Amino acid sequence: MAFASSLLPAPASGVRASHAPELAFPPVNRKGGVSLRRRGARHGGRGFALSLVRAEVNESASALAIDALSQVKHVLLPITDRNPYLSEGTRQAAATTTSLAKKYGANITVVVIDDKPKESFPEHDTQMSSIRWHLSEGGFTEFGLMERLGEGKKPTAIIAEVADDLELDLVVLSMEAIHSKQVDGNLLAEFIPCPILMLPL
Repeated sequence: MAFASSLLPAPASGVRASHAPELAFPPVNRKGGVSLRRRGARHGGRGFALSLVRAEVNESASALAIDALSQVKHVLLPITDRNPYLSEGTRQAAATTTSLAKKYGANITVVVIDDKPKESFPEHDTQMSSIRWHLSEGGFTEFGLMERLGEGKKPTAIIAEVADDLELDLVVLSMEAIHSKQVDGNLLAEFIPCPILMLPL
């Protein structure tokens, strides 16, 4: 990242959690990671300090994550945007889905979700062609395709329902769907029966 080179690691004692609110997401695991904290007035009050919590990688956790991915045999790619050429987040999710599926020999199912019926979207066929093109670019010409349009259900409920019905192993979703309020990430994490890979923008 462009700003990362301007931040210098600060000693852990120089940043006190009691005086500095957490700014970044918590580390991926509790045994390693980097947290970004705001400097308080007692620490100069000039922006942020990068606090290196622990640099070592937990090898057993990494091995477990790789082992879990190797068990993935069916991946769901939900598409909630109505951009006929797919949004940047959806294109990223499609590329990640095909990459994972190719690496682990998994099948892909795409579910297109919208609260409006197909007839109200004149560029529906263009969007279907875009989906096929992006997946074929990743090496997949055969994949499952479902359309859940105009049902009056929230996308979160549809994703959880499809994942449950098809007994999926993984859902790949861009954070774009969360930020745009199309999908409720908290509810999805609570009700979905399989892991979710949420991709940052």
